[in-house]
Amino acid sequence: MMDWVMGAYGGIKTATDITQSMLTLKTDAAVTTKVIELNGVLLGLQGQLNNAHTEHTALASRIRDLESEVAQFKRWEEEKGRYQLHQFPLGALAYCIKPEMQGTEPLHYLCSNCYQKTVKSLLQACEDGWYKALKCHHCDSLIRTEKIPDSGPNFAFFDNNGGAF
Repeated sequence: MMDWVMGAYGGIKTATDITQSMLTLKTDAAVTTKVIELNGVLLGLQGQLNNAHTEHTALASRIRDLESEVAQFKRWEEEKGRYQLHQFPLGALAYCIKPEMQGTEPLHYLCSNCYQKTVKSLLQACEDGWYKALKCHHCDSLIRTEKIPDSGPNFAFFDNNGGAF
């Protein structure tokens, strides 16, 4: 960024020197030559200023993006502080909202995989065969929370021909 600033100052000094030398000229041809030289310097200076403007615009945009990213991280840090790690009876882990932070929200869990990637993904209740489970629809993680109680034997009787009765 300092290159264009130094170039601009150099261009201004050159333009000033040319203007000073024009004052001492006596012939129209010499004046014309110096005017052409001055125009070249001024065009170069204008190009450097345009480059400076482009660079400034890009830097300002990058600053806005970084400020937005910092704000997002701050919001996530605040949101993250509302949860604590919870271990289910079968050993699986998820983040649970702290009781003092729950307010009127229902009890809920966040996917620990997504949580580590700064994504708040609510786990949804489901069943997985013999288990009650929580499923993350963002990363497809499945957390078995407890075994479904056995409802007793389920027998099917077949006759000699393979038909059920």
